Amino acid sequence: MVIQHTASGVKRDDVDRRSRLGKLKVLVADRDRRTALLVKRILFMLGFRDLDIATNGEEALDFLGERPYDMIITEWNMEPIDGLTLVKAIRKAQVNARIRRDIPIVMLTAQADVDSVVVARDAGITEFVAKPFSAHTISHRMVQIIDNPRAFVESPRFVGPDRRRRGMPPEGVQERRSRAKPPALPPNTAIKDQLGGFSAADIITDAVMEQAQADLVKAESEFIDWARADILLLRAAFVGLSAIPADMPAKQRLMDAAYAIKSQAGIFGYNLGTEVAAFLLKYVSEHQDFSRDSLLVMGKHIDAIEIIF
Repeated sequence: MVIQHTASGVKRDDVDRRSRLGKLKVLVADRDRRTALLVKRILFMLGFRDLDIATNGEEALDFLGERPYDMIITEWNMEPIDGLTLVKAIRKAQVNARIRRDIPIVMLTAQADVDSVVVARDAGITEFVAKPFSAHTISHRMVQIIDNPRAFVESPRFVGPDRRRRGMPPEGVQERRSRAKPPALPPNTAIKDQLGGFSAADIITDAVMEQAQADLVKAESEFIDWARADILLLRAAFVGLSAIPADMPAKQRLMDAAYAIKSQAGIFGYNLGTEVAAFLLKYVSEHQDFSRDSLLVMGKHIDAIEIIF
């Protein structure tokens, strides 16, 4: 067989394989449109083309009611309907509804502690990706979902992909279920079937992942502008709390800005920015009343974030 090459030197056979991903419909739901666009950018580089963005769970359900999707990537923290509620609504949808109950769902969130992973898994997610993410982590999850679909469990206590994929819980998570396996439906192979015999690993190769990561890095200058805007929001919210410690809207604005920095900084190598923002977010969320000392601590965290960027 003669393999032709494109002008860019890419094998024509590889281009044809990746074009198959372009037929898949993916919905990305994230309250931060900037993050959703970064995810969309990665998926586009991998070969996906039919990509929609929703900014909350309610909008995502509207999208799902209008057209069938092959995969969903959702943030947890959204309003008025969050990602966890969205997952549960999909898994418990009527069998004859347009929404396919066994659609693969990736939870992509900065709320990535062990307890949250367990809760998300028990709600019926397919895969979990912690923010900040990279093109590599998202790529590996895409390959896992497509090439290794799991049986789908429908029981009174759980609806979703079989959680016993490896026969053991994730590291650090205690197994809380009995060893008896509940009845399961065959795996959802709809995506695999659309690829016409190719595996996702044949299409999303290491070289493709590297190209996607290199393209993601190009967005760093945009991220710096985003970070500066978030820092201005942090400052403004902090001033509001300093004046009125009981100003809950100001507290929420501060937490939203910190969450955005925590979610995105590490994507572009600003790992310290992610860590400090995470500390700030945790500190603020654990305090209902703000004393002079607690406000001082918060202010120092914001100073550190500003210095980092």
